[in-house]
Amino acid sequence: MIRAALTTALLGAAAVVPVTALAPAAAADTCGVNLAAPQISKAVATLPPYPGTDWPWSSDPSTIQGNFDPCATLSTALVTVERATGSSPTTALIFHHGQYLGTATSKAYGFTSLNGARTTDDTVVLNYKTPGACNACPPAAVHTVRYQWQGDHVAMLDPAP
Repeated sequence: MIRAALTTALLGAAAVVPVTALAPAAAADTCGVNLAAPQISKAVATLPPYPGTDWPWSSDPSTIQGNFDPCATLSTALVTVERATGSSPTTALIFHHGQYLGTATSKAYGFTSLNGARTTDDTVVLNYKTPGACNACPPAAVHTVRYQWQGDHVAMLDPAP
């Protein structure tokens, strides 16, 4: 239910997603970025195949990017489809203190990355790149979207790509 609410609510700028049941914060010895965390695999297992295909999402830690940290106020795991290429769709899984809230947008985009320089404990910043003339070429444009934890909900601070 929370995943559906988050996906629906994050489609517009300044969207609000209330979270009613929060998991307790992780123990201090489990804190830190862990892209092989079981919470990510469990979240991936809830995702339907990429729309219009039978492509499942990959839970292989070697293909996951992001900053998932069970102790962070807000963090993300960027997952792509199995057997992905550089331009394959990527979806951003959003977590609050290790609890999966849902996907950042209802649509997956290729060339999505975490903007680590602008991401903080309570704000995840994603760059959605518009490809250039080729996959290896510099992007034609970069659309940056901030997602922020605001006490009891996630807000999308910028318009979706």
